[in-house]
Amino acid sequence: MSAVIINTALNAGQKILRKTQSSSEVDGLVTIAETYVIRSQDAASLEPDRNTSHASFSTATNKYGRMLVETTRVEPLDGDLAELIVTYVGLDYASGLPPAYITVVGQPGVGVFGADASVVVKYISQDSLFDALKGQVLSLAIGGSNLILPTKRLMPTSINGTAMPPNPRQREYRRSANLSEIIAADAALNRGTLFSGSISFFAPTIEWLYAGYVQTGISFARRGSFNQVEEQFTEYFRGTDGFYTTDGIININKVQSFNRGYNFPF
Repeated sequence: MSAVIINTALNAGQKILRKTQSSSEVDGLVTIAETYVIRSQDAASLEPDRNTSHASFSTATNKYGRMLVETTRVEPLDGDLAELIVTYVGLDYASGLPPAYITVVGQPGVGVFGADASVVVKYISQDSLFDALKGQVLSLAIGGSNLILPTKRLMPTSINGTAMPPNPRQREYRRSANLSEIIAADAALNRGTLFSGSISFFAPTIEWLYAGYVQTGISFARRGSFNQVEEQFTEYFRGTDGFYTTDGIININKVQSFNRGYNFPF
């Protein structure tokens, strides 16, 4: 290459695009590497800063406004010339996001009502990095009031237009009647009228919460103007001691047979 370029006089600050390579990752993120020939003494002034847009630096015919410089490299050639390799990352189209890439990873013992596996999804996002770390809050309408339950992030129904696997069963909070509800029921049964006195709230003695797939792992990196995210979702179950074996394993038979009391889907 250098023998050809030596015979071409390069002006100060000039760069000649010699080669372009592009690749895409499974989540749709695109990487473009452009190789320029420059004068060695111009390397410091020509080398672009990180996050410089492709549209403002590249001399290629097609310009991409959503691709930014991620890395640069200068390699010397003969004849006081050098190669400037500029790598851009982003998306090579004007709007929208690529579909999410979903896989299922087998993990012994993580299943509740579904398979012993976690759902892993890789995708591109423009949301805040910190929003991806936030949990959620559930509000269940119980007895005329709302029960607020903080929880980890629930798996959404879709990401970037790609449908996520459904929960093996509906999300729900199930419990036995609490003492105040038992008193009211007994009063209605014994006297034929609902208990009308002041009823204090007592916690139920048997309860479980099944939240379906929830976020159990996340990693992300800032790539250009996008966030490259990988999330893991695993079934979540939490119940009182009677729903577990002595080894701490969920007793599915007891869970399935618990139909008494109250069921609050969410």
